[in-house]
Amino acid sequence: MPLHESSAFPENLPDPKLLPTVEVDEMLTKIQHSHGYYYKVMNIEIWALVETLDGLFPGAWGQFMTNRQIAVKQFLERDPTCGATPKSSRKDAETMGSEEE
Repeated sequence: MPLHESSAFPENLPDPKLLPTVEVDEMLTKIQHSHGYYYKVMNIEIWALVETLDGLFPGAWGQFMTNRQIAVKQFLERDPTCGATPKSSRKDAETMGSEEE
C-alpha cells in the first residue's frame, strides 16, 4: 500500500456533477443539520461556563455583560461607520462611503 493513500479519501468517489439533485439536496440538509447541532452544543457549553462562573463568583457574569455593553458603546462612538449598513444609513452599497449626497 502506498504511503500517500488514505482511507478517508477513497479514489472511487462519485463525480459530483453526476449525482442526482435529490442526493445533493439530502447532503446539503445533513450539513445544515450538522452545523445547527454544532451551534447548539456550543450554546450548552457557554451556558455551563456561565453557570460555573456564577456559582464560583456570584454576579460575575452580569458584571461581565455590563462591561461588554460599555465597551461596545465606546467602540461604536470611536468608529460609528463600523456598525452602519446600507439600510440603516439610507444609502445603497454603491454610494456607501462616497462624498456625494
